[in-house]
Amino acid sequence: MSQESNSALTNHGVLQAARLGAHLAATGVKVSHIFSSDLQRAANTAEAIRVAQSPTPQAVVQLHLLREQDFGFYEGKTFSQRPRDPSGRDAHLDAHRNDPGFRDVESKEFMMARVDAFVDVHLLPLFAVVRDEHSIVVVAHGIILNYLWRNILKRFPTANVAVAASADRGLSLDYIGVWSNTGVLDLEVKMRPGVIPVQEKPTYGPPLEVPPTLSSAEAGPPELSQQYTGLSSSATISAPVSRPMLPHMLLAVKAVNNLEHLNGLKKTRGGIGSLKHDPTQKTMESFFKKRTD
Repeated sequence: MSQESNSALTNHGVLQAARLGAHLAATGVKVSHIFSSDLQRAANTAEAIRVAQSPTPQAVVQLHLLREQDFGFYEGKTFSQRPRDPSGRDAHLDAHRNDPGFRDVESKEFMMARVDAFVDVHLLPLFAVVRDEHSIVVVAHGIILNYLWRNILKRFPTANVAVAASADRGLSLDYIGVWSNTGVLDLEVKMRPGVIPVQEKPTYGPPLEVPPTLSSAEAGPPELSQQYTGLSSSATISAPVSRPMLPHMLLAVKAVNNLEHLNGLKKTRGGIGSLKHDPTQKTMESFFKKRTD
């Protein structure tokens, strides 16, 4: 189960992140901006990408908006421990909603409102200023990344979206966003030739109820409090009635779940690769490194 819990990268996860950063740098991907979830496994992966770049881009922007779905009461439990049918979930909610510490699962509407906030405030403004040779990197988690992909897709007219033959899985574009660990969805966004962009602003509907797991500070991150009208000091977030569209831009899907950077990487046997990474642990190279002093 994907979780919002703040678990660290495993030893194998650290190797995967380092491979990804090195691969992007080696293949000429020039990163200008990096956003990540503020959970450490995503933030550490983003930092591995950043430090592999030359020159090193500005610091990673860590956002609560990009966290994985909050599973509430079911956080950390297996799927077999969750009611599978809607009636079972409703019955479970009714039976436990008044229990101390009980939290329901974060709704689809709230997750979509979160990615709306990210796209409107952080991503769209960069589309107009980031040069064609530079890339924007977003590092997050499986479920919320699917919502983010569908949100981005809906901003483009169908005629403005193309899929490379190597990325075409014969599926609906709404559902191509599938990721393995450090898998890459590679998108290219360009201005249509000869078109003058028109800056749209979103309009918002009534506030959505904030999940109990979010404090007012978390529901309205400081970096959004003065910029995004959908977040208020009373810890509410609003779903947009209309989203800014991008008829003046083209979207190309170049790769889906690209794992080229993991070629030849095998997980260490004996469960070592699955252990939480300890940055203070010495490597084999450190034991045999020749002293220079």
